[in-house]
Amino acid sequence: MVNLTKLDKKLLLELLQDCSRPVSAIASRIGATRQTVSKRIRRLVESGIIRGFSARLDPEVLGLGLRALILIKEDPKSDFRSKNEEKMKALRQISGFYYIFGRYDVVLEVFVEDNKELKSIVKEIHELEGVRETETMIVHSIIKDNREDPLIRILQE
Repeated sequence: MVNLTKLDKKLLLELLQDCSRPVSAIASRIGATRQTVSKRIRRLVESGIIRGFSARLDPEVLGLGLRALILIKEDPKSDFRSKNEEKMKALRQISGFYYIFGRYDVVLEVFVEDNKELKSIVKEIHELEGVRETETMIVHSIIKDNREDPLIRILQE
C-alpha cells in the first residue's frame, strides 16, 4: 500500500464523492489551498493512484438492460491466455475480465441490450481456441453495485 497523508485521503474521499467539483470548492472543504490541491491531484495521477476522472452512467437507461456473468473453463494445455486475452479485451460488451481460482478459470461481466446480443457474445467466446466450457448467469436484481465502498473504507481508516 502507498503511504498517503491525511490530506491526500481527504482529497481522495472528496474526489470519490464528486470529482466534477471545482478545485477551489474541494480545497475549501478539506482546509487546503487551491494550489496545494492541484499539486496533490497531479501527484496522485502521476503515481497511478488516480487512474482517471469519469461520470458514473446507468447502463440500463442507455439501453444495456441485461447484465450477465460468463464463467469460462479453459483447456489447461491451450495457449488460451496469450491468444485470447486481446480478443476478449476488445469486445466492447465486456466490462470486467478476471482470472479466478476455483472450478472456472475466467469470469467476464458483460452488459448487453438483450438475450440476442448475449447469445452472440457467448457464441463468439465459445469459438475461441481453448475454451472448454462456459456457464452464463444473468443478473436479475442488483442489491449493491458500488466499487467505491472498499476504497472509502481504506481512506477513512
